[in-house]
Amino acid sequence: MRRSYLVGPFICCLALWTFGNGTLPLLPLYAMELGASRETSGFFLSFSFLCLALGSGAPAILPKNFRKQRILVLAAALPIAVSAWLAGRVTSVLELAVVIGASWFCAGVIFSQTATMVGFVAAEEDRGTAFGILGVTNGLGGLLGGLSMGYIADHLGFVWVFNILAGFSLLILVGGLLSPDSPSVVEPQEGTSARVGGAVGLSLGLVFLFVAMLLTSFANATGNLGRSFLMAEERFSKSAIMLTAAVQGLAGIVLPFLMGRLADRIGRRRAMIASVAITAASLVLLGLSYQEWQFFLFAALFGFLAVATAMAPAYVVDVAPRNVGRNVSLVQSAFWVGSIVGMAATGVLATGLGTSKTILLSCAFPAAAAFLIRFGHVKRIRKEPGGSTE
Repeated sequence: MRRSYLVGPFICCLALWTFGNGTLPLLPLYAMELGASRETSGFFLSFSFLCLALGSGAPAILPKNFRKQRILVLAAALPIAVSAWLAGRVTSVLELAVVIGASWFCAGVIFSQTATMVGFVAAEEDRGTAFGILGVTNGLGGLLGGLSMGYIADHLGFVWVFNILAGFSLLILVGGLLSPDSPSVVEPQEGTSARVGGAVGLSLGLVFLFVAMLLTSFANATGNLGRSFLMAEERFSKSAIMLTAAVQGLAGIVLPFLMGRLADRIGRRRAMIASVAITAASLVLLGLSYQEWQFFLFAALFGFLAVATAMAPAYVVDVAPRNVGRNVSLVQSAFWVGSIVGMAATGVLATGLGTSKTILLSCAFPAAAAFLIRFGHVKRIRKEPGGSTE
C-alpha cells in the first residue's frame, strides 16, 4: 500500500524529535550552568512539558471549523526556529524557561496534528504500520541529536547547539507543505462500519488509556532526567551522556516499525502492553547502573517506550473512530501532562532519596500502565477481516 501521505508528517516529527531528543539530556545541565539547582532543573523541565501538554491539547478545544491540521502545523513551525535561536543567548534560567516553553508549546501542536492527519488517512488494517513508521522519527531524531549535540556542547558550547537546531527546525515548514490537506479527509460519522459497544464502555476505555499514558510518561521523565543525573554523578562527559541517547534513538528507529507491523497482526493493545512492561524492566537496570555499558543497555531497552507512544494514537482511532482529532490530542497530551509531574518529582526525590532509589521506585508506574491497558474496559471494534484492533 502506498504511504506517500506519511512524507510530510514524517519530516515534521523528525525535526521535532531531533530538537527534543538532542537537547533533553543536556537541558538540566544547561540550566545548572545558568545557576539552577537540581530541584530547579526538575521544575524547569516540568514547565517545559506543561507547555508541550498545553500545545498538544490546545487544538482539541478549537471550534471544528478551525481545526485545519496543515495550517496549524505551518503556523507553529517558525516560532520553534526563533525560540531555538534565542535559547542559545539566554542569561538566566527564567529566560531559558520562556523560550523553551514557547518552542515546546508549538511542538505539542504539531505532534497532535500530524498524528491526527495520519489517523484520518491510514487504512484500519495498515494503521499500526503507519504509526510505527511515524514513531521511527523518535528514535531517528534521538540518534541524530545524540551523535551530534553532545559533541557540539563539549567543544563549541550551547550557543551552537541551539543555532544548529534552529536551522534544522525549518524543515517543519517543508513537512507542513507536504502534509495531506485537512479538507480532503473527513472524520467517520455515525453509521459507518466501525461499531463500538456502548458509549459508557468507550468513555471508560479512553479514561483507562489516558491514565496509562500519564503513568508511562512518569517513566519517561524519570528515565531521561535520572540518566543525566546518574551519569553526571559518575563524571561521564556530555558526549557520553548523549551517546546513550543515540543508542536509545537507534532502538527507537527499529522498534516502532517492527512492533507496528506486528501490532497489525496481534493487536495494538498487546504491543503497547509489551512495550511498557519492558520499559519497567529497563528502569530497574538504570537504577543499578554505574558502568557505561549498563547505561547503553538501559538506553536500548528504554527505546521500547517509543512503541507505546507511537501505538497510542492508532489505538485511539481503533476504539474511538468519531472525534478523532479531539481524542488523539487529549491522549497525546496525557503523555506530556504526566511528564510535568515526573520531571518535577524526579528533581525533588533525587535530592531527598538519591537518584538510584528514585529511579527504582519509578518502575512501578509503567507496570501499573501495563495493567490498565490489559484490563481497561475497552470494547473491541467489530470490523471486516484483515486487521486487528484489539
